[in-house]
Amino acid sequence: MSVLIAPSCRDDVLKAVRALLEPTRVTPGCLGCLLYHDAEEPDAIMLVEEWTSQSELNRYLASDACKTLIAAMELSLQPPLIRFDEIASRAGIEVIEAARRAYGLLQDFPSDAREDRS
Repeated sequence: MSVLIAPSCRDDVLKAVRALLEPTRVTPGCLGCLLYHDAEEPDAIMLVEEWTSQSELNRYLASDACKTLIAAMELSLQPPLIRFDEIASRAGIEVIEAARRAYGLLQDFPSDAREDRS
């Protein structure tokens, strides 16, 4: 969820959303809950949540905590941006390594060089 909040109610909205962070993080099925401020637009905030399953997300969407988020969205100066992404797979630094290796930007060290550094 991304919203643009009027300066007059920004502090109240932030306080309400911040109060939801920790309870949401310990909700069964929540993998993460982060609140971001836009560096270029101080009245813009974004909340990102990750859930283990659609059923856990649905349970959260029907909760009282979600009512508070909906109230915050209703205070947005423009239509809020709401997006639900389903992730089929997740990878880490190995994606960067593979891409850099494919373009010859990453080379393996000889095995004896690795031993010398330890």
